[in-house]
Amino acid sequence: MADECEDLAQQLIREFSSMRRFMSTRVSNTVSGEMAVMRALMLADGKLSPSQIADRAWISTPRVANILRSLEAKGWITREPDKTDRRRVIVNVTDRSVAALEEKRRLSRRKTGEFLAELGPDDAHELVRLVHRMNEIIEKNQGARLREILYSENPKPENGFCDTPTTNK
Repeated sequence: MADECEDLAQQLIREFSSMRRFMSTRVSNTVSGEMAVMRALMLADGKLSPSQIADRAWISTPRVANILRSLEAKGWITREPDKTDRRRVIVNVTDRSVAALEEKRRLSRRKTGEFLAELGPDDAHELVRLVHRMNEIIEKNQGARLREILYSENPKPENGFCDTPTTNK
């Protein structure tokens, strides 16, 4: 069984690698670009400092600065001095960004629905079931650590996710 699972693992990795070449730019932006910044802001009810955004989105502070400039030019965010510490800046989402993100969600649902329709009902249900099962396994194995990283002020661990806690220096 172990050999069979390793062979399947190799096939799965190859398939994901093949998919990546079609999605890399869009996925990259979602994971480490404007959408990652907007996701961090939305999870925080729309108000964070740039350093908090960098920590929560796992993006470098200089990259966050560039992304914030772009988002501000689009009218998706505003920046204002922190009321308690005038040296800090607080980033706020705008109504315009909320509307734009909802439109992106609708488009994503439609495109995903089209993809699932192409798979057919049996395969679509099986895919959703398998992804759900994958999430259960990930949650069981690393969920607590992942939640700690995502919802804390801690930066991304240097060596990726692990079962043992990391320390910030």
